[in-house]
Amino acid sequence: MSNRKLAVGWFDNKPFQDVCAPHVERIKEVFFAWPGVTASRPMDDWTDERRERIVSDLRWAKENGIELDTIFNANCYGDISMTETLADLVTEKLNEMDSKGLFPNHLTTTSPFIAKVVRTRFPSLKIRFSINMDIATTGALGYVEDLFDSFYAGRNAHRRLDYIKEMSAWAKAHGKMMGMQANPGCLRNCPFHTFHNNLHGHNRVGQSAAAEKFGFTNFMCRTVFERGGYEEFIKGIWIRPEDLPLYEPYVGVVKLATRRHPHPDKIIAAYATCSYDGDLAEIMDPFYRFPKSIDNKSLGASPLWPQVRDCANADNCTHCGKCAELLKAASKVSASGAADMASTFKNFFKG
Repeated sequence: MSNRKLAVGWFDNKPFQDVCAPHVERIKEVFFAWPGVTASRPMDDWTDERRERIVSDLRWAKENGIELDTIFNANCYGDISMTETLADLVTEKLNEMDSKGLFPNHLTTTSPFIAKVVRTRFPSLKIRFSINMDIATTGALGYVEDLFDSFYAGRNAHRRLDYIKEMSAWAKAHGKMMGMQANPGCLRNCPFHTFHNNLHGHNRVGQSAAAEKFGFTNFMCRTVFERGGYEEFIKGIWIRPEDLPLYEPYVGVVKLATRRHPHPDKIIAAYATCSYDGDLAEIMDPFYRFPKSIDNKSLGASPLWPQVRDCANADNCTHCGKCAELLKAASKVSASGAADMASTFKNFFKG
């Protein structure tokens, strides 16, 4: 079995090649939004320097045997969602990549329309359904089986190993490849998730004047923690780096959310080595800085952790007290003290 399983999101807040090089034997793919493509995160402006940088980094990846996965995974494309305009945009951008010698191995999308366009115009390109589609059951996958070659398991259940095994068996039986995401920091079953993704697709996630007027905040996860609900982090949908070997035999790729994270180097090193000594919240996306850090080693050393990790009641919590006890055992006073929670979201949300 190949040791290459990690998919790294392209970043340029740190030197991409220098960060990835020590772990190149673990990196299977790099996923990226090509300049001019709307994706599932707010986008910085594409200066000439950034354009040159992404081309250089992707060429380096390809030279080192790393596959390319280009993402058209915005949750909403507005008025052009089912138009020739969008079809031609996808075609134009793929041709641009090809002209640079960077035609991708995979295209990840949230749009069945884009999937159909690519099937028609680029039949050799492998299509992957985005994790943001939340296609969480084999029945749902069966409805659209002709439109994709690989998919991500439903994020809200993928900490459960029995679920991953079930979805993996379906994938193998149907000639598909399944992936999972290792470090999502979102709340489990977050009611604001679709709302956030729609805002991301339109590059509008920050607070607006109207939101302020009505006393509304779209940062649901932040407000939960501000009210002291830190147990919700323990109940989350992330995978500890040390637990990754439990899941890797059943997945073809493990996605690491690094594109807008302040510490992509920490994330890649942790999951490449399956070991992390530090605040677990710091390697999740979004990146949190809590008043108390969640010490990863203490968390894993607790006999409660396997029970909490595999908890089948997480979607309908019975408040048995195990998460609270585990949180208490793993919490340490943060070096930053009682940090301003709002500032920890600035790299995830643009506004």
